[in-house]
Parts: sequence; C-alpha cells; structure tokens
Amino acid sequence: MKKNSIKKQFPILQQKINGKPVIYLDSAATTQKPQCVIDSLSEYYTEYNSNIHRSSHKLSQKATSKWIEAHKVVADFLNAGTYEEIIFTRNCTEGINLFVNTYAKQNLQKGDIVVLTEMEHHSNIVPWLMLQKEVGFDIEYIPVKDNYKLDIKWYEELIKKEKDRVKIVSIIHLSNVLGIVNDIKKITELGHSIGAVVLIDAAQSVARLPIDVQDIGCDALVFSGHKIYGPTGSGCIYIKKEILEELPPYMGGGEMIKEVNRKSFTLNGLPWRFEAGTPDIADGIALAVAISWFKETIKNIGGYEVLIQHEKNLISRFISKFEGLDWFKLFGKRERIGVISFNLEGFSFMGCKKETLESNDQGKKILDFISSRGLCIRDGFHCAQPLHTRFSIGPTMRVSVGIYTDERDIDRAVQIIKQGVLRTM
Repeated sequence: MKKNSIKKQFPILQQKINGKPVIYLDSAATTQKPQCVIDSLSEYYTEYNSNIHRSSHKLSQKATSKWIEAHKVVADFLNAGTYEEIIFTRNCTEGINLFVNTYAKQNLQKGDIVVLTEMEHHSNIVPWLMLQKEVGFDIEYIPVKDNYKLDIKWYEELIKKEKDRVKIVSIIHLSNVLGIVNDIKKITELGHSIGAVVLIDAAQSVARLPIDVQDIGCDALVFSGHKIYGPTGSGCIYIKKEILEELPPYMGGGEMIKEVNRKSFTLNGLPWRFEAGTPDIADGIALAVAISWFKETIKNIGGYEVLIQHEKNLISRFISKFEGLDWFKLFGKRERIGVISFNLEGFSFMGCKKETLESNDQGKKILDFISSRGLCIRDGFHCAQPLHTRFSIGPTMRVSVGIYTDERDIDRAVQIIKQGVLRTM
C-alpha cells in the first residue's frame, strides 16, 4: 500500500500530543477524515449554505442538487437498485431505530421471533428490547461458539423448528470486538427461506469489505458515515423499494409531505418521506465525497484484497510482538479483520465513565500513560457487553486499524503498551 501518501491526506494525523506523534488506533470507534472531506464541509458553508428542496434561488438549487447526487453516490457504492432506496440518517443507530419503529412495529406481533446474535453492538439490541416491551415478540440470539464464530447450525435448527414465527433477522456483518466476518449472504438466504426480512449492520465492514446489497440479498442495511472516513452526523439505511413503499413515515414535518390540510396530508416520494425536517446537509454531501475518495483510494492501492491483506498483516504484526508474554490475553482468534481486543493481566478496565475509571487505579494509570504518549486506543465493552458476558470476560482494550495505519504505528503502539505495563505493574 502507498501508506505515506494516504496518511498525508489526514491533517489530524500530522499533529502531536505532548510532543509525541499521534498514533491513532481507534478507527473502529470513528475514522479520521481526509482533507477532501474537510474541504467539502467548508465549501458548503462558505459557498452554498442553504436549505434543500424548499427554495428556488441558486444557493438552494445547488445544495439540493448536491444532496440528491449524494444519495446516488451511496446507492452506487452499495449497488442499490435506485437512490430512492437510500435514506440518509445521522448514524447506524438512527437507521436501525428507523427500521424498528416503522417496519418492525408495523409487522410484528406477540409470539413472533426476531433473531439477533450474541456479538451484536448495543445499537442492534436495545431498539429491539424497547419494542419488545410494547409488542411482546420473542428475541432469540444466535450463539457464538467457543471458536468465536456464529453457530449457524443452531440458526438452521431454529428456522426449521419455528418456521414462519421468525419474522426478522438483524445481524452484524463484522464484529467490532472479535473482527469476525459473518456469512451474511448465507444467513440472509436462510432467513428468506421462511419469509423473514433481513437487516444487516455494516458499521464495521463498510470501510473494510466490498458491500453489494443485491448480491447479499438483504432487505435492509445500515452504516455510519463516520466509520468510512466521512463526517459524524452522516450515514444511511438502505431498504428495498417494495418494502419502503409500504412503510409509515418515521417522523412528521417539513419535506416528508407533498401537501397538508387541517385534517390530512399527502406523503412525499421516496426517499424524502423518511427525511423529515432540515437534515445534516453538509455532512450528507461530505459523506458522498468520503465514499468517492474511498473508492478511488481502494482502486489506487490495487483493490479490496490489498486492503484486507494489509489489515491482516498489521493485526498479525501486533499480536506476534506479544508472543511469550503471559500477561497479554488476546480475546478471540488470531485471524481477524480491523480490530484486536485484549486484556493485560493485573489490570482492569471499565471504559470512559469517570466514576468507574477512578475505582480502577492500575487501569487508569496505564491508560493515562498510553494517552500521554499520543496513542489513541479504546477500553471498555465496546458497546458489546453481551459478547463479553458470553465469554465471562470483563472490559477489554481494543486496537483498531484504518486505511492510514502503517507498521510504524503498530510498532510504536506495542512499545508504548509494554512500557506502560512495566511502569505500573
């Protein structure tokens, strides 16, 4: 990979913390932004800041045109059938909540089954638990086996046993803790065999793996823009048009309607009926810039295969440098993509909440040391507490790589972690 040329496009990676170069290994939480994305945000606010869809003046026309074009860029990236299947949201969480509170709320009833997995992010658990209290359906979790992979045989048996009771399958594509890639195509096919609708959480996979919704066959898919080098406050949910056309609006307000009178209203066309009010215009437009940049960069480095192998090499390099050290406890398999979760024997981590950090003195000391050296990593449950519970493991540290990560980042991170352990043991 042309590592140096890629990293130079990210201004934040050129700065220093306490005189130390930034080593950013928290890309699973959010990716950094290339200069072209930052420029896009500035360009919107300095050259054509205006509301969309509403006005006939030149600024509004340009903003509206860019907004529509952004939907088309995302549709092309996911290989959706039409941009009408792309609804812009603030993030994955909003996309999942939109689906839960429209399709699921409209179609689920007591006795139905929603299938999740034990490795889901909280964003793909909590909305279902909230609706479950209201509707009374059942939730089943595909188990994670001792080898850290999903128990597909268990899933097949559930489908065989429950048949059409299974109405919705909502699963993560790439685990943000284990780095495991799930066979979403097979899971989708099995769900469709008994008429279930399938939603895919592509938050972690969108910037690492090729995604083709038509090839996968899924009915819906969500991702966050900030996970693919775009701005925060951007993202989308793809939903098949035939499903979207039958859904009630998620929110009421401006632009999701064609006309309103005192007793009724007429819905706007797709996808605008699901984008009520003034959206994050600058961020949505910049998301398209980020995706275009990402596609071009992938092409320049030689394709997704090169990116995937690059991440695997970095992960293998990191893990290998702790071999023979009994205090390094890897969580999950060595073979993984994107993330490395681990524990350090003798240290406990409770996440970012101040009150819990203060009660774990040793953990706080090493985290403070690591941070003071410019190393950016994460500790906690990574919004996947049920997965940690499944393996009876407490909060973990997590290193996550991005397209800008290089071997020097890995080597420096390993050195800092080892120094931190030696200083605080």
